[in-house]
Amino acid sequence: MKTREIISDDEALALREGAGNADPQGPAPEGHVLDLHADHWERIAAGRAPALDAISERLGGLLKMTARRFFRRPVDVTPRGWREERWGAFARRLPVPTSLNVLEIPQQKLKGMITLDADFVFTLTDIFFGGDGKSTRAEGTPDFTPMETRLVRKFVTAIVQDMKEAWKPYMPVEIQLANSEISPVFAAIASNSEPVCITGYELLLGNHELKFELILPLAFIEPLRRLRNPGQPNQGEADSKRWQARLKTDVQDASVSLRAVLNGTQVILRDISQARPGDIISIDAPTTVTLYAGDNALLEGTLGVSQGRNAVRITKPANRITVGEKYGRGEDL
Repeated sequence: MKTREIISDDEALALREGAGNADPQGPAPEGHVLDLHADHWERIAAGRAPALDAISERLGGLLKMTARRFFRRPVDVTPRGWREERWGAFARRLPVPTSLNVLEIPQQKLKGMITLDADFVFTLTDIFFGGDGKSTRAEGTPDFTPMETRLVRKFVTAIVQDMKEAWKPYMPVEIQLANSEISPVFAAIASNSEPVCITGYELLLGNHELKFELILPLAFIEPLRRLRNPGQPNQGEADSKRWQARLKTDVQDASVSLRAVLNGTQVILRDISQARPGDIISIDAPTTVTLYAGDNALLEGTLGVSQGRNAVRITKPANRITVGEKYGRGEDL
């Protein structure tokens, strides 16, 4: 039996929305594993891209100027929050007719969309030709006129330019308007089961409220999850410097085994092969002693005795960079 015969997409969506964002299972007891909810990643993904909120606010400010040019009067623009939804569920709720304007993102070979409902299109056209925007569209009109389609494309093109400007502080994007349709069948930007990110903007003209929606693929939003608002302090850089300082201190306080090389000389292999017990290899008395950690020369000093034991009095570092003088620790020697 197929899954669709058991429960429809609409019923599955209603169950997911009814569950809310809370986790009914709570944290897992120690040593136990909880089952992963099927929509786990969809429910938490929107909260992992805080830069989207800043982009929405920036785009809303730009849209105020764009809308003023087209509607010839001051327009209040209010952005709505981002949400994630499967493309199939979103497309089935679109009223007919709706202006579906497909956006192409060539760099990533992705597609997005800007949707304008019939009321938005009619008001835009009415005001453009000198009306007051208070007229209503005739019921049962199945399609948009060529003039309405042309005005919509000019308006959407202006929105695309505002999108590029809003994204600029975060990453450069190349977006262009492709085709305009009224049927989701001919304007599909994803498969029915693929999730997309959706936001909307409400435009208030006096007492008349209009709205349009912006739909973008998750792959386009994903790079923003690693970004932050440029106005926020660079907390990540501060954390990195703090950890570097702690790591440096911990490494410098680590225990190191040292070995002292009193002196050395060169002997040919023939003399070594002919050496017998009791033979003496003469060396000069050392004036300095080098202390090594492994094969790295660290310190130099003079040989002496301390508390009845052989000892080395440190005189100078053999390698100032190695012992940390470059990082403010050489004066401790």
